[in-house]
Amino acid sequence: MTLSICPRCNTEFDNYSKWGAKKYCSRSCANSREQTTTMRESKRLKLSIAGNCKYCNEEFESKSGLGYHQSKCLENPNRSPGSFFDKKHTLETKQKIGKNNGMGLKTPVSLLDVSKRTTSKIMKRLDIGCFNCEWKLTSCDVHHIIPVSKGGTDDNSNLTHLCPNCHRLAHENKLTTFVSIKDRIGEEWRKHYFAHE
Repeated sequence: MTLSICPRCNTEFDNYSKWGAKKYCSRSCANSREQTTTMRESKRLKLSIAGNCKYCNEEFESKSGLGYHQSKCLENPNRSPGSFFDKKHTLETKQKIGKNNGMGLKTPVSLLDVSKRTTSKIMKRLDIGCFNCEWKLTSCDVHHIIPVSKGGTDDNSNLTHLCPNCHRLAHENKLTTFVSIKDRIGEEWRKHYFAHE
């Protein structure tokens, strides 16, 4: 154990680190150190590198502005509308992550082949709520139009998307008319399931 004195707060501390001897006692002391003009100049130069967007060729004065613009650029083929697509991963990255996580090993036939959480994400990406009352404040449930016990299948033509209240009414036989997933969105949901192209 080697003791050193912090040049910022003058406290004694153990300077051992697996990356080498530490100069400051804590991260807050290290961050509050005086910056030399050389340090400030190198930071300014890194941020002020001008560049053009690789999608629309618009010119930017800073690297950070360029990176932000490219992720939102309307001509970016990986960008699609909606808040979900504004997050850091591109469509190709999402598909790659899905395959690496093992989701790409089984091709889903219907929305019941994916988890409830994934179904909820797909419906949010499609901006669709309850098929009966259009409620979309939280996640909805997938409901069998003809129950499996009465010969119903797990196909999208026998599934509907209902909010918890409409789902309860359906089980109490107070809701009798349903719109199936196949009739409402068809195969559109596959475009928003990122384990597959």
